[in-house]
Amino acid sequence: MRENTPNKKLPPNNNPTQKNHKKIAVILAIIFASLILTNFLLISFIFNWADWVALLIFSLLFIVPAYISNASMVITGGGKPIDGGRYFRDGRRILGDHKTWNGLKGPLYIGIPISFCIFLLFNILWIPISDIINDATAQGQYLLYNDIKIFEYYFIGGEFPVNFLILIIRIILASYGAVLGDLIGSFLKRRFDIKSGAPFWIVDQLDFALVALLFASIPGFIWPNLFILPDPFIIIFLIILTPAVSIIANTVAYIIGLKDVPW
Repeated sequence: MRENTPNKKLPPNNNPTQKNHKKIAVILAIIFASLILTNFLLISFIFNWADWVALLIFSLLFIVPAYISNASMVITGGGKPIDGGRYFRDGRRILGDHKTWNGLKGPLYIGIPISFCIFLLFNILWIPISDIINDATAQGQYLLYNDIKIFEYYFIGGEFPVNFLILIIRIILASYGAVLGDLIGSFLKRRFDIKSGAPFWIVDQLDFALVALLFASIPGFIWPNLFILPDPFIIIFLIILTPAVSIIANTVAYIIGLKDVPW
């Protein structure tokens, strides 16, 4: 008669599932790093390298409230789950225990105030910043973004004093767009029977940013004289940049031993 022995738990690095995820993470990190490089080369070739730098800055300024708010939900999270422990018709949880009412306070207490302070700083420094931009434009460094009004919109929201109202609307819409996007991503994970904490590649890294981008763009359709719609270059760049930052950073942190998992 064969003796029953308890199953030994494999170390994290020898776990087949984790090995597979590590491989996926490395491949995706290489792909997205290549996409960023390709984007830089194309913009620089078609326009100018300074336009790519401006594109990077515009993209970050437009989406930064979403980035901060998405991270803030982890800080304020905990407590009662939003779905109240209820299950969807497929027999799986609607959202899961990690999506809590306290997490929704993150944008209000952290994301929105920090974002506003960032833009307030740019308002204080706008005169020297605009002088640099005007000098660069006069020298022909900008071909795609050669209008100071575009810089003004992304840096400080537009002309004073209505710019502060524009910034508040942009920040709130991007922040809570990120919240909704994160909840949609969690709902999709449950439908694919992916456990909380397990990777849902690309969706995990992009869900919050896509909805934030959509929400923050809405005023541009309603008040086109006050709000500038993000151009296709910014939209494409954000779709590349957002997962790239997360995937590359987490993969490198995992490889050098700072994280236990590559996501």
